[in-house]
Amino acid sequence: MQNVNFFKKQGGRWFSQRTTHYLKAGGSKAGKSDLEITYIDAGADEVIQLCDEANGAAAAAVGGLRIAQKSTIVGGQARNQSTLLVAIATDESSGKLVSKPNDTSPPQISEYRLENDVLTIVTEANGLRAEERWWFITDKLRMRTNVLSDSDGQTMASFCSEIRLGDVN
Repeated sequence: MQNVNFFKKQGGRWFSQRTTHYLKAGGSKAGKSDLEITYIDAGADEVIQLCDEANGAAAAAVGGLRIAQKSTIVGGQARNQSTLLVAIATDESSGKLVSKPNDTSPPQISEYRLENDVLTIVTEANGLRAEERWWFITDKLRMRTNVLSDSDGQTMASFCSEIRLGDVN
């Protein structure tokens, strides 16, 4: 299954460099992150539990990703975050992506589509629309873009280049 392979390929330790452009206010910021991404099988308890919390069909779960992120923005403070993502397929190349940033937040539901080895994630909430794309240049080099829009148009755009450092211990 194409979805499973793409999500499994995310696993590992990654170094990420990010540039974010604030389109309405002007200006940009650079940042970096250390990511540890662990693939979780579809039948794992935490995947099934998150599907249940989001009223998703656990039987259609592709699998999950546990993402531990340590980030800094130039001129800002360091931030640590852990997120559980679960992909629930509606067909071979699309479905819902359920994310939960920590154990106390309610899950957020996005739509995803995998075409030509590019994962597109669309999230709409509170009058905002985020469209994120993930793709691999090689097995050790991944790219991500994100565009945030509101009713007046695009407000923020970011680009990340990420280098795989190895496996998660």
